[in-house]
Amino acid sequence: MFLLLLKKLTSLTWIISHTFKYPAPKNLNYFWTFGSLLSVCLIIQIITGFFLSIFYKPSVLEAFSSIENFVRDVDKGWLVRYLHSNGASFFFLCSYVHIAKGIYYQSFKKKKLWFSGLTIFILLMAEAFTGYVLPWGQMSFWAATVITNFFSIVPFIGSYITEFLWGGFSVNETTLKRFFSIHFILGFFIGALVFAHLILLHDKGSSSSGNENIHSKTNFLSLYGEEIIFAVYIFLTFLLITSCFRPNFSMHPANYEQANPLSTPPHIVPEWYFLPFYTILRIIPDKTYGVLLMGLSLVILFFIPFYGIETFKKKKSWKFFFWTFISNFFILGYLGSCEAEPLYIFYGQLSAFYYFFFIGFFLPFYQLEKDYS
Repeated sequence: MFLLLLKKLTSLTWIISHTFKYPAPKNLNYFWTFGSLLSVCLIIQIITGFFLSIFYKPSVLEAFSSIENFVRDVDKGWLVRYLHSNGASFFFLCSYVHIAKGIYYQSFKKKKLWFSGLTIFILLMAEAFTGYVLPWGQMSFWAATVITNFFSIVPFIGSYITEFLWGGFSVNETTLKRFFSIHFILGFFIGALVFAHLILLHDKGSSSSGNENIHSKTNFLSLYGEEIIFAVYIFLTFLLITSCFRPNFSMHPANYEQANPLSTPPHIVPEWYFLPFYTILRIIPDKTYGVLLMGLSLVILFFIPFYGIETFKKKKSWKFFFWTFISNFFILGYLGSCEAEPLYIFYGQLSAFYYFFFIGFFLPFYQLEKDYS
């Protein structure tokens, strides 16, 4: 009994040391609250996803109707469903801001923290994709067909991987059941990695938003607790407003039609948070090179910590190039929503070139003056 009590006290001390006594610099801004918002997003997705899974039926004949019945017949089912679907959009929005903050303030210098964060982001993309397939609407079915075909480019074993994911020779009921299982299991992996990410963060401490000495730190919760509470309040307000009044703002209308393998939508597009990478995928006519380039657009982010970048966040030229990069990312997203016409493909190639130029050339070779402008 004594050992059990001692273990609980030790655990309590450890929890307090990683929350209330978490050291942080004194000059952080609201961009640092997005890490906390991502934790809130994860909690919301887990809770709402649990209730959805109770009523969901992973069958090609019942999946679509089970979601519709949950929305219409279950008390507050519509709110749970739209909190979950819109919560995914807010999750990615916060993730993109969090990654952009890491680039702007050079948080990537903490390599393990950066690698764990990017791994979570990639798993989140897989989680969102498998979740997008589950409603079994038109766009769900054809997105599953297109994306799973990407694995066919793997030499020698590509066709076997694709058939394994399908559970046959086409997207079918077995595919739906496997995606439901993957979606459920990935949630646990993401939760575990988020926990490890927080441990790494609290072990190394937050990076500073200025040039102050790293030893100039203070108690995180006492100084930034009010900012976090305010940010969470604003976040929940926008999420609730969106879920109640504009629940379908990010959903494709075709996904409100039950999947029909015999009817192909005229324009297959993924969710908005995949559009920048979807643009990079389709700028090359060859499927193999397109998939490789899209994969490279994610893999290249892992190389940033090895560039040996000095502190340059106060340089005017750095700010210009950084915000140009952010604007270019928005352009990539917009072009991904457009049809694959020659003009849009050309602009997509230009935007993709700048994306790789910024990360692969500008960041490692940008030379700085010693004094700040």
